[in-house]
Amino acid sequence: MLASRAAPAALLLLLAGCLLQILAGYSHPDLSGHAWGSDDAYISYRYALNLASGHGLVFNPGERVEGFSNLLYVLLLTPAAALVSPERLYAVSAGMNVVFALASLILVYRFTRRRLGPWAAAAAAGLVALCPALWVWVASGLETPLVLLLQIAAWVLVERAVEVEEEHERPPIAGLCLVAALCVLARVDGFITPLLAAAFLVLRGRWQAGLAVVAASALTLTIVTQWRLSYYGWPLPNTYYAKVTGALSERLEAGGQQLLSVLLGTGLLVSVAGLAVAGVRSLKGFSRRRRDPLSNLSFPVVFAAGWLAYYVYVGGDFYAERFLLALFPMGIWALLELAAESGRRAVAILAFLLAAAQLAPLVRDPRFSYTLAKYDRWVTLGRYLGAKHPGAVLAIDGAGKVPFFSGLKTIDMLGLADVHIAHGKAEAKGYFWAGHAKSDLDYVLGRRPDLISNWLAGPWGLRAGPRVEPEPLARAGYRLAYLVNADPRSKERNILDVRSVAPDEIRRLRDAGYRTGVFELSDVSAGDLPSPW
Repeated sequence: MLASRAAPAALLLLLAGCLLQILAGYSHPDLSGHAWGSDDAYISYRYALNLASGHGLVFNPGERVEGFSNLLYVLLLTPAAALVSPERLYAVSAGMNVVFALASLILVYRFTRRRLGPWAAAAAAGLVALCPALWVWVASGLETPLVLLLQIAAWVLVERAVEVEEEHERPPIAGLCLVAALCVLARVDGFITPLLAAAFLVLRGRWQAGLAVVAASALTLTIVTQWRLSYYGWPLPNTYYAKVTGALSERLEAGGQQLLSVLLGTGLLVSVAGLAVAGVRSLKGFSRRRRDPLSNLSFPVVFAAGWLAYYVYVGGDFYAERFLLALFPMGIWALLELAAESGRRAVAILAFLLAAAQLAPLVRDPRFSYTLAKYDRWVTLGRYLGAKHPGAVLAIDGAGKVPFFSGLKTIDMLGLADVHIAHGKAEAKGYFWAGHAKSDLDYVLGRRPDLISNWLAGPWGLRAGPRVEPEPLARAGYRLAYLVNADPRSKERNILDVRSVAPDEIRRLRDAGYRTGVFELSDVSAGDLPSPW
């Protein structure tokens, strides 16, 4: 009786966790910048809004640049962008993500129940529900829950393809091909999941199904690439050129460090350890003479090996465990499969330990600093600049919320939505930071934007990505116009006009939490500007 009620209870628990994170949590340790979803999510919203408004899939009307990596998600948001006010797009996105997360849990539960029985399925459903990392990425407004759902669907279908062939039934090739195509559309790196699925099918001796997955993926990728070339002029999204850059050694070092941080900080280490044990066990009974030479091999083992290698190769991710989310349910499954051999008690003990590991970040991770009085500096700044400077051109390093809420034409100083910066060379800095490796301050200043917004590095310098330039703006004719509160909590005044404020007072305000600056192009020459630099 208890096991039969597990699925509804887990669904309610997951729903509660997601709503808690949406309403009271954060999407990144930089709390005041990610109080209402991730900043990057609003880049996708801007593309959906422009498409719905008849401007096309563009960041700035009239400029064709593919500054998003999630075509399918943008297309799913576009009808809502045509029907609701722009400020409600986050709610629509978060609602979609809740549905994707709940569907993922259902798939895991049903698959586990069929393979391991009701008690293991109950444990799996509860552990997926008690995964705060999943709550975070539902609340982020990014496409991560959609990708998770497709990865789990691929897992279930490839295992089913192996299973039914053993029973001399027809494998679900149509379903596999559909999921493979959707994976390719969901993210620019979405082709990796179908390729790993095909590799698994081949390793298990299911060549026909494996080749069908490859064919479906290749056809979809070919069509998307041809469209991309004709519309944007490049074979890959602009985000690829901005992110996958720098020396391979730097990327591998950064990716390895990022992976270690995620494993230790999110509870994922236990799940990955379970997958490693399952991988070792899968080698038992290997025989080249059989049609199925690795009969103990499961898809999560193949996926984890390939996906972790990819994660380290690209240098990790700015958003911690975002790309590794599928390893939670897959690792849970691998561990439960081991525990199920020892009976219900072992399953219960393992579930308790896994839940403790997954919930530990609630104590130490600032993303779970729950409060209903959330303050988002970028939302606040976007609305402010849109009202105060209509028609201005803005340059900024976080090109999501401020451009979205201001409606201003924007230069993305990190290059995700700027062709020149993305296709330029990354400077040799001795380190790599995913998504923040490229910048070109001279190019930005050469375009003479009306406003430039960025973190204040030191008392006055401008940080363009990770690059610190001393006094660049005063020399180019810009002056500091506004300071923005970057603390997690709202102040009495979150944006201060400091055009007539003395340098010593500005330094004091910066130390008091006003660490984001907005510079404006002055009407007077640079030589006549009063410069505290």
